[in-house]
Amino acid sequence: MIVLILLELAVQVPLRAGSLLDYVNILQGTDSHQDLSHGNTLPLVGAPWGMTDWSIENGDGSWYFQPNGTIDGFRATHQPSPWISDYGQFVLTPEAGDLRLSAKARMSDYDTTTAILRPDYEKLDLKKGDITAELTATERAAVFRLTYHEGQAGRLVLNARGPSEISIDGRTIRGVSRANKGGVSGNFGSYFVIQLDRDISMGNVMVKDDAVSGSSGKGDNMAAYVEFQTTPDAPVELRVGTSLIGWDQAEQNLKAETDGGFDAVHARVQKIWETNLGRIQIEASEAQKKTFYSCLYHAQMFPHRLYEVDVAGKTLHYSPYDGQIHDGVLYGDIGIWDAFRTTFPLITILYPAQLNEILQGFVNASVEGGTIPEWPSPGYRDCMIGQHSAAIFADAVVKGQHDFDVAKAYESLRKSAFEPPAAGVLVRRGLADYLKLGYIPNGASTYAVSATLDYAYDDWCVAQIAQAQNHPEDYKTLMARAQNYRLLWDPSVGFMRPKDADGHWIEPFDQFGWGGPYAEGGPWQCSFFVPHDTVGLASLAGGPDKLATKLDEMLGLPPVFHKGGYGGIIHEMREMGIAKFGQYDQGNQPGFDSLYLFAAVGQPWQTEYWTRRVCAELFNSSAAGFPGDEDNGSMASWYLLSSIGFYPFCPGTTQYVFTSPLFAKITLMLPENKTFVITASSNNEKNVYVQKRQLNGKDDDRTWITHDDIIQGGELHMEMGPNANVRTIPDEDLPYSASR
Repeated sequence: MIVLILLELAVQVPLRAGSLLDYVNILQGTDSHQDLSHGNTLPLVGAPWGMTDWSIENGDGSWYFQPNGTIDGFRATHQPSPWISDYGQFVLTPEAGDLRLSAKARMSDYDTTTAILRPDYEKLDLKKGDITAELTATERAAVFRLTYHEGQAGRLVLNARGPSEISIDGRTIRGVSRANKGGVSGNFGSYFVIQLDRDISMGNVMVKDDAVSGSSGKGDNMAAYVEFQTTPDAPVELRVGTSLIGWDQAEQNLKAETDGGFDAVHARVQKIWETNLGRIQIEASEAQKKTFYSCLYHAQMFPHRLYEVDVAGKTLHYSPYDGQIHDGVLYGDIGIWDAFRTTFPLITILYPAQLNEILQGFVNASVEGGTIPEWPSPGYRDCMIGQHSAAIFADAVVKGQHDFDVAKAYESLRKSAFEPPAAGVLVRRGLADYLKLGYIPNGASTYAVSATLDYAYDDWCVAQIAQAQNHPEDYKTLMARAQNYRLLWDPSVGFMRPKDADGHWIEPFDQFGWGGPYAEGGPWQCSFFVPHDTVGLASLAGGPDKLATKLDEMLGLPPVFHKGGYGGIIHEMREMGIAKFGQYDQGNQPGFDSLYLFAAVGQPWQTEYWTRRVCAELFNSSAAGFPGDEDNGSMASWYLLSSIGFYPFCPGTTQYVFTSPLFAKITLMLPENKTFVITASSNNEKNVYVQKRQLNGKDDDRTWITHDDIIQGGELHMEMGPNANVRTIPDEDLPYSASR
């Protein structure tokens, strides 16, 4: 615990007065392991949405970092989640003294009181060898500055994971790691070029059993080392370029992105981060700022930019989908099931140009691979359910973002919605049953109940694009299918429930049973996912008041769970129990919308109370700062959106549902030099209820605000108080519903 506290303090070493980067703790959420997640994040140094990030490594496998003040090397990583694992990774370790090749032998403590750990810059004083290692990184490159304080001969050890190649020539090391688990095509690899600023006095490449192969070699998990002369007053600078295309492109990326050396590169990356973090400015306590800006950092790390720029300035990428090099952009390393709810809507507001480029990257992937990927890392991954790429495209289209090939996106989404997938295609499994029966029978496909609800919402999302693209028959068919969620509601138990192919309920029913037909939850966590039709959901539950009472019950029950279809305890179960919010599970995506259902059925004061509590009690800036897996910006973005006071309850509409903001003043810095200013008078820990709301000086009684209201700029003012503003809300002031 003492080490963790020191690490939390280390990140606060200031770079300059007023820097928002000083509030970012890249250790947020890193105190995690396979059985319990406080984020399952990594301390990543790099540029927003960059291709290659850099992390401290001090462990094995997918959980290769723990915030314990040790390091065995600096890892070039693409890992979006420990559950997905890394690909193309390699590790660099500065050394002095005896040669140490294994990770265990390389392990060193670093001084946590002097450490600086930020997105743009890292500085560690390594106790083994008395070396200060500094790092800054761009989208595809990095620069290290290594100070050997005793002036002894310096060494750099390189480990390339998986099938790999390494060669040493002059001051340059070239290598490739072909470690991957991403279902990639062709001769896929992560190439790298390392250039030192001085001559190498000795260099060797190691093959199996540490045998020396000379200046080059290939094999599994290759290692190499080079040695060079040092003096304390002349730090060693080494530059690293990475590429998914080849060594020539890695060298081009190195030249283009490390021009000017360490300080110049650091200044450029720092400016990018300061600009991006500055898109939201808050008046808040120091602790709140640390949590907020640490979350805003996480919201910009995924997906990764997998395209590159050649010497002629042309954009191109290696496609993991067909093994070829193509013109244009490509993005990967993100779970759409996780991120469609919050990560992408936040990007839509703050970074719309970035959103359009990401979506074009997904369109390009669909052309090269056949379908829009739902879990690209870097190619198709067999993980999670649904076709929630439909949600992010629909959300973009209805919010006026069209700087991507909308027609091709619709073509791909429509095909996946209407044609059952061929063997091996990782989208809409069970679609044949869904088209025939209106639901997926229990056992016919993974998570049958959750997948049915997902498909109904996905149908609604594809319908929104069909309408925008003038396909009225598709729109009509898909909107009818969007009501399929009704087929699985069992009024006798008050939950969504699995059926067999003949329409019989599966017995026995266990309201606390996880897994089986439910994705990473049970009936309490998964039954209320009908964001496109809250009125219809409420009618199934007996009306809005009955649904609100059901949500009250959810929050009032003990956080019990049964192993159910999982047959064992998974980490999400533990995290729900630790949070102590009843059956509400903030630690996982199926629960993200639940508190906003209160506002959707006419009780916004409940949403205000509960979201304020969740933000205050379950989030902080520490290494244990998240209530579950952060998942590619999704958990961080839930906090960010909830804390500023509006939430994208149903991506694919132009509406955001209001809640109570955490801060007295929030300023959104929008494109075209516009600002949207949110103020909340008398806002504090007791005054959590909105008494009155005004938009641009006019009273506004709605429970929602539109995207245009925000991006056009203006002012939203709230008066806060300690008592719930209980009132009857007309239907027109409630969020959109398909059945209204």
